[in-house]
Amino acid sequence: MRCFIVAALLVLALGDKREIVMGMPGGIYEGDLESPAAREAVKQALGEFKRRAEKSGKLGAGDSVVVGDVVDIKTQVVAGQKFIITIKMGVSSNCGDKAEQGFVSAKLCSDNVGTHKIEVISQPWMKVSYQFGDFEDVEGPELKSMWNSSK
Repeated sequence: MRCFIVAALLVLALGDKREIVMGMPGGIYEGDLESPAAREAVKQALGEFKRRAEKSGKLGAGDSVVVGDVVDIKTQVVAGQKFIITIKMGVSSNCGDKAEQGFVSAKLCSDNVGTHKIEVISQPWMKVSYQFGDFEDVEGPELKSMWNSSK
């Protein structure tokens, strides 16, 4: 009887076509640029950058945040979902007439655009749903001081 049960389990296990993919718990993985959660994280990160830059006094009334392409998104499960966003962005004082709510597309204004990384943690169950981590200037103009000067 035991042999029959073992044989049946082996047949089921070998015949099962499901692939189990196991990653390292807490590891960093490629994110989906098209997912609603990733899009919202990018939106929140840009809004936070603008808020901090304005509060620091380094983004004036006629200045705009120039937004380019999202180059990469990585995700990590922490106490919530962490997004590590690599994005082309900058600040310009020459494109205010093309801006909407302080933002302008890099397709319309390519002034001072560089590559930057922003960390965002989404915790939808919390009263404050988004926390913001590090900001890194990867290439191009230095924007980190705008991020760090007014947390």
